[in-house]
Amino acid sequence: MVRISTLLNTLVWVVAFLGVAPLYPYLGRPVQFALPLALLLAVAGERRPALLLRPGLATLLSFFAVGLYAIQISRSYLVEPVINILGLLLAVRLLTEKSGRNYLQLFLLSLFALAASSLVSLSVAFFFFLIPEVVAVIVGLVLLCFHAEDPGLGLDRAAARRVLGTSLLLPAGSLILMLFFFVILPRTQQPLWNFLNPAAAAVAGLSESVEPGSVSNLAAVRTPVFRAESEELPPEQLYWRAIVLNRPQGRAWVRQVPKVAEPERVSGGRAVLQKIVVEPRRERFLPALDIPRELVGVRARDEGDRVFITSRRPDQRLAYTAVSLAGGELRAAAKVRPGDYLELPAELSPRLRAAGERIGRTGKTAAERIALTRALFVELKLSYATSDLPRSADPLDEFLFVGKRGYCEYFASSFALLLRQAGVPARLVGGYLGGTYNRLGGYYLVTDDKAHVWVEVLVDGSWQRHDPSRLAGNAGIAFGAGRQQGLSAVAQFVDAIDYYWNQSVITFDLGSQFELLQRGRGGVQKLRLELRPGRVWLLLPGGLMLAGAGWWLWRWWRTPIAGRLLKGYRRALQRHYGEEEGKEGEGLETQALRLDDPACAEFAEIFDGALYRDRTLTREEQQRLRVLIGEVGQGHRQEAPGG
Repeated sequence: MVRISTLLNTLVWVVAFLGVAPLYPYLGRPVQFALPLALLLAVAGERRPALLLRPGLATLLSFFAVGLYAIQISRSYLVEPVINILGLLLAVRLLTEKSGRNYLQLFLLSLFALAASSLVSLSVAFFFFLIPEVVAVIVGLVLLCFHAEDPGLGLDRAAARRVLGTSLLLPAGSLILMLFFFVILPRTQQPLWNFLNPAAAAVAGLSESVEPGSVSNLAAVRTPVFRAESEELPPEQLYWRAIVLNRPQGRAWVRQVPKVAEPERVSGGRAVLQKIVVEPRRERFLPALDIPRELVGVRARDEGDRVFITSRRPDQRLAYTAVSLAGGELRAAAKVRPGDYLELPAELSPRLRAAGERIGRTGKTAAERIALTRALFVELKLSYATSDLPRSADPLDEFLFVGKRGYCEYFASSFALLLRQAGVPARLVGGYLGGTYNRLGGYYLVTDDKAHVWVEVLVDGSWQRHDPSRLAGNAGIAFGAGRQQGLSAVAQFVDAIDYYWNQSVITFDLGSQFELLQRGRGGVQKLRLELRPGRVWLLLPGGLMLAGAGWWLWRWWRTPIAGRLLKGYRRALQRHYGEEEGKEGEGLETQALRLDDPACAEFAEIFDGALYRDRTLTREEQQRLRVLIGEVGQGHRQEAPGG
């Protein structure tokens, strides 16, 4: 026999563990110590009740736990005290003797703890704790109903399996309803608890200024920046545009918003659609495949040079759709002033200035001057490197003429300054180069180490992309395997789960709901077009199956509980005594005497006792009849050898 109280205690321990586990890393040290200790003592206390707390002492400890952390609560420090209070209250309640009220409190505290974990981190792990937690709590509530009637009630294993099996139908329905309401209930652009949720840590990434050494610091940082769901593209097209830096300021390049009446226009090329999810960070500019034509799904401002700035909080995960024209032409603004892109820093090394002037004198057109600058980079035999970089007062001069080792910002800065010195308008573009394509998820994963800077040059009214880093002597190695490292199958699977969790749950907002609705309408319209009158018969099998399932459920619902029990009893007779014994005709008591089966005799006594007295079966009688149905034939089989 299995006692209901034993099952309940086991479920309480499971529920408490599932509720606290995702919250545990964020709790204070005292609470981290108290919770596992309380759980161990609670398990031991089932055999030694002396280990448990008395009600009065438990109440005092609860008040102490609340007071200890409640005095720390402030507007800027709210989440941490609350989750520690929940943890301590759960620890105290685990250590008290169990009653119906205490079981209910433990279930609620565990659910609150799991919900509170979403205030500090809402990763995909939350889902894997939520499902078993909901199942365990609902099954526990069902068992609690039995416990309320008789705390000492015990069930045999067959009855326990049936009770648990029936109980599992409720969480299955609850999870379906949770999914349904998650999809249909109106969503906000930001979670309602954002005022409680501490801002996610911003990743270290590109900023609105670039100077020699700033981008190379990211070479060893592989923190995800964004994921872009799109078709797989050739490596040479994987330039992700983020920001344009158009003004030299000392050793750095900074951004100055262009003052033009009309934005730059992009035409030609091949349209590439990307669904981009950007991780939390400090910057407000939004990356997209070069050259982006438009961004939808997020409030963003086009600043005129294909740079999109979001008005939403940058410390939250953002999702949007970008349409880019790969290989397209970027036409300059109608009234662009080339002189705005010829400005030079106040201090420029004599060697760099002389090289630029020589290029300007030798080349007659912009194309010739660009070609001369590229030839100079090849002639200097520069190396693409992340270590031993120039750190002197004039790092670009040292890079070109002394050390000849540099990262992308060294190449791009010196290339643009040489062109400007030669009279060719140029600017820097900051973004990312490359990315790891996850074929399981169909998206690119772009990390901080892919940060890159290149140059755009104004020629005949169009901005042309030039990447001087590819002129390095070791460019084949640096931009080959180094930029296109793949993920293992396991890493792709784990990252794909995380990506789809963010897409389906974290960034699922009102816009996503409208998109889902439109997709559903499109599917219905497509189905109508495809199902011409001559093809309607294709729906017949599915329709018959649905109709049959509905008829069976209706019959089952309309059949009284006594009728269902009698059908189950006759099926048990057929299994153990043959097909004839399960048919109607002979009375239950007469049949039981003939079969000489104790289970049949008791079933007939209980069933006929209710039937002939014109009353319904009580809940206890129904439960006993189910047990007897499982015991039909057992006594007969045991006595057969001895007879």
